[in-house]
Amino acid sequence: MAPAQPPAKRPLSAWLMMLVLVVITLAIAFGAVSTIWYLIAFGDWMNFRFLFDLAIRLAMIACCVAGLVGIARRLRWGRWLGLFLIAALTVMIILMPDTAQYDNETQRSGGAFGRMILAPLLMALWGYRFGFSAKARRYFGN
Repeated sequence: MAPAQPPAKRPLSAWLMMLVLVVITLAIAFGAVSTIWYLIAFGDWMNFRFLFDLAIRLAMIACCVAGLVGIARRLRWGRWLGLFLIAALTVMIILMPDTAQYDNETQRSGGAFGRMILAPLLMALWGYRFGFSAKARRYFGN
């Protein structure tokens, strides 16, 4: 029998993912609380639009908390949920409208380069280090 290996240390990419999940969860929870506050203030509990919005927010909070628990407990689905979140954030970065004010075309092209090329490359690097690097494989037990 081989001697038992000590558990691998949590990689920096996993710590970063857990931090991002906490921040996203807090932001969504703040939105859910404001929706509940609106429903209480106006007494419109049967407004389907706000109840649907609240249900979506609560489902997103549950998904983020599940991902956080999955990563913290080294579960395989936690890794895949984290990779899905990285992909979703990348798509969000690319598809968000650019509302920055630029002085000239050089600044505008630099902003487009950062948003369309540099940010997806950095997110791909984060995704690789979170899900497929040797440290990640040791941490998640593959």
